[in-house]
Amino acid sequence: MTTIYLDASALIAYFNKADEFHESACPVIDSTELNLELFTSDVTVLELQYVLWRKISGEVAIEKTQGVMEAEDIYVLSTNTDDIFRELEIFKRYPMPSFDALICAVMQREGIKFLLSFDRGHFDAVEGITRVENLKDLKTMLR
Repeated sequence: MTTIYLDASALIAYFNKADEFHESACPVIDSTELNLELFTSDVTVLELQYVLWRKISGEVAIEKTQGVMEAEDIYVLSTNTDDIFRELEIFKRYPMPSFDALICAVMQREGIKFLLSFDRGHFDAVEGITRVENLKDLKTMLR
């Protein structure tokens, strides 16, 4: 089984049909052929809620946040103090938004290699993390 972390950009694209990455996010998140285990974290869920609130509406933000929290096929990981200390080390080495550095810390703690994200640039520099944007690329990387 392959584990993959879902960044807020991936979840936003999945829920927002108008998002430019909607057609890329859905096949990965909905994939049954690759037997993927989907992970995210509490911090990412809060980022998702905030962005949906700002871009769409509070009602949609609440509905989708609850949906992720209650989904049986998405594991929501809790962040802890050790993750924040690791985030600081990542932030020193790879300057990026602190929430993204915290995602890297959680992924490293859990041994998750793949990240579905449309935030190009900073994630690509972090050792041990492979960012993917679509199902085709993920399939290629898994060969």
